[in-house]
Order: sequence, then structure tokens, then C-alpha cells
Amino acid sequence: MDEKALLDWKEANKEVYSKFKQDLEEQLLKPYHQNILDLGDGNAESLQSVITNLEAILSEDGFDVDKLYAKAVESDDVSAFCLCCYLQFDDGAYQLVQAIEEKARKPDVKEIIDAVQDFKQFYVQNKHKESVELTSTELNLLAIRRWHYDHPQEYADFIALFQKAYDGDMTFIQNNFFFLIEMLSLNGVGGMMNVVASLFPGNKHYEQSLMRTDDNPLKGRLAEMLDSSLNNDAVRKRLLHENPYLFSLYYWIIFDNGYLHAADLISQTFLKPESTYWEKQIGRRCVEVIIGASIDKARYSKAQWKEVTQKLEKGETKQVIEATLLEVQGRRGRKSTFVLLEEMLPSEYVPILTTAIEKELSEWKKVDDTDTILAYIFAALVKGGLTNGDYSYRTFHAAMREKFSDYPIKQGYDLVEAIYSAIISEDFEYNINISDKQVKRGRKYTAYIKHRLLSAINPNIA
Repeated sequence: MDEKALLDWKEANKEVYSKFKQDLEEQLLKPYHQNILDLGDGNAESLQSVITNLEAILSEDGFDVDKLYAKAVESDDVSAFCLCCYLQFDDGAYQLVQAIEEKARKPDVKEIIDAVQDFKQFYVQNKHKESVELTSTELNLLAIRRWHYDHPQEYADFIALFQKAYDGDMTFIQNNFFFLIEMLSLNGVGGMMNVVASLFPGNKHYEQSLMRTDDNPLKGRLAEMLDSSLNNDAVRKRLLHENPYLFSLYYWIIFDNGYLHAADLISQTFLKPESTYWEKQIGRRCVEVIIGASIDKARYSKAQWKEVTQKLEKGETKQVIEATLLEVQGRRGRKSTFVLLEEMLPSEYVPILTTAIEKELSEWKKVDDTDTILAYIFAALVKGGLTNGDYSYRTFHAAMREKFSDYPIKQGYDLVEAIYSAIISEDFEYNINISDKQVKRGRKYTAYIKHRLLSAINPNIA
């Protein structure tokens, strides 16, 4: 490092350096929580640049000032020049260490430091649970069901962790908060802290919330913050790493009424008669946001929530849910069903039937470039009593595409669905676009396939 050249730069830019030093030292005097809020609001430019540069030059022996100086010269980085001067000429390393030690002695800082340590431990443990290599699994709802089907113990562990929350174990709530921290941008994290800060008197965020004209300022801010800041790429990357906790969480929310369970947990944690005013404020807003997200994002119905309220006695939670349902807009239209092929079949025959179905696929030669074989197979399963429930052709088609992804099964299914409906109909009234020849051929193949499937289960069938 050319110390004389750095001194010359400092003298030539003394006003810039003076402001940098003043801003930085003002930030160092503030409490930890205020630093975080300022970073989230973009009001701590000096501190942000210092953090970024220190991360780049940190080594086992301390700060590599020579490396920072080289960066400053190469990119003409004013902030890097200022930090070089601060470290080299104003005993900056000592000042930074002293500020950190002083903050550590402040009241309530231990909770913040402990939370950071918990997050670091969570981060390391969570990484160990992920696959090292990215998978090529398509991230759709059937992929989540596939993971759940193949990992029953991991999901059982997830449910057990949730149940412990009723006994005061905060691990489930903490894990979900940590996942949000990882998936939100810095502004998102700042937004979360601003929401919390606006609940407590004595700071600017609380004063700003009082000046808002709407009745529920926190509900809107929470929903807006999550909608705008959630990093979908981060979610996708986590799922591609086959993160077991996230797969369990998504399955729980989408297929196991997780939002309903979450609202119940929140009500029993924050909305008890003896809860404080601030706990009830947080609880009310969280329940409101969960209801809105469940209907808007996860296709829950208002009827599902109304069933919940019918089971509740009069109280805070019942009032919150009923009031929120009056505000949210319900969804219309058909709700899609997502079921794996294995889940559609009798459990004792799953391996035999899936093998037999794949054999039918492999032997089939396409007729008119259509997937009519799927209509025949599904009709054979239904007529042979080889399904464990009533499913639509659409559900079966999606399940076949997921299970046998190596086969060129088309995404569209209108024609095949019409053929299936015609095959299983007891009369001869069906879609006019389906010819009698197609129906007769379909019923012939269906009878043949049904016999083969039943024979696979019971070889004694003649």
C-alpha cells in the first residue's frame, strides 16, 4: 500500500472523508436494533459500505488493508478509500472493536446476539440436511406430494415439531422465521422489523403507524411486505436442494390445511384471554394475513375457515376470523385436485399395478398421435374396481405425467378425456366429436387392459 498516496487522497477529499467518519461513528453509537432498522430503510449508507468492504478483506489475521487499498485504486471506490483512511490513520480497527464490545454491554443485546447465534446454528444444520447437488425435479404440487410419499418419517418429524409448539417449544415458529429471513431481501427483513417496531411506543415507526388512516395498518404492511419482498428464486433453489423442512412445510400448507392449524396455534399463543394488549395485536394481524394468503395464494375456501369458526367458542380468535372473512374475496371456479398415481391405487397393489400400467404404456403404439391409451388404462382401473376413490380423468392424467415423465405424454387432454367419458358411460350419448369407431375401439382395449391388470393381481384369473 502506498501510504503517502493515501494521505494525499485523504487531504484532497477531506470533506468527503469527514462526513464518512461522522456518519459511521454516529451509527456505531446507536443500539443494534436501530442499526438493523436503518439498514433496512437505506439510512445507513456508511455502515452498509463498511460492512460490505470488511467482509471482502476479513482474514484470520484481521483486516487486510492492502487488499482494500488495491480495490479502492482499481475501481476508484470512494467508500473503500474512506475506510482505508479510517483503518490506517484513525485507529479504525480499534474503534470498531470497541463499539462492538460497548454494544454487547447494553441491556437486551444478549437476546439479539443469542438470536443471531441461533440463526447461524440453524443455517449450518439446515445445510447439512439438503442434497449437495441440485436435482432436476420439476417444482410443482405433484412433486411436493411425491416427496411426501417417499419421506413419511421426515413429515412425521415436522408434524411432531409443530405439536410441540402448543407446549411452549418455539422451535417451529423460530425455524419458519429463519426461513423467511433467508428468503427475504434486506429491505424485506427491515420491513419485518418495522412492523414489529410499530407496535411499541417510543420510536418513529410507532408514531408513523398512529398517523395512518386505515383501521388495520399492520395487516396491510405485512401483506404488502411479503408479496413484494419474497424471493421466489430463493424458494425454488431451496426446493431444488430437496430441503426436507421446506417440502414438509409446503405439503402441510397446501395439502394438510396448514394455514388452519397455524391460525389455531397463533390463537392459543397470542389470543388467550390473559394475553397482553401487544400480544393480541400481533396475534390478530398474523391471523388476518394468514387468512388472506390462504385464500389468495393457496386456494383455501372461505367455507373451510367458516368450519373453523363453528368449532370455536366466542372469543378473540372467532371475532378476528369472522371479521376478516367479510373483507377477503373468495375464489370461484373448479379447484384442481393433485394426487399421485400411487395414492389413487389400493395400497396393497401399488407396486404390481404401477409395473403393469408402465408395461401397457411401453407396448402401446400411438393411434392418430393421441394419448388414448391413458383413457383405456383409467377406464380399465375404474371398471375393474382398482382405484381407492372417485377421481376425475384430469387428476389421473396429471398423475400419469408425473409418474411416467420419461414417456411423451401430452399436457393437453380434452380429446382423451372425452374418449374416457364415452367408454365408461352406460348409454351411447357422448361427445359428438367422438366417433362410434373410436368408442368401440376404446371399449375393446379397456376390456383387454382390465383383464391384464386383474390378472397381474391374481394370476388365477382366466
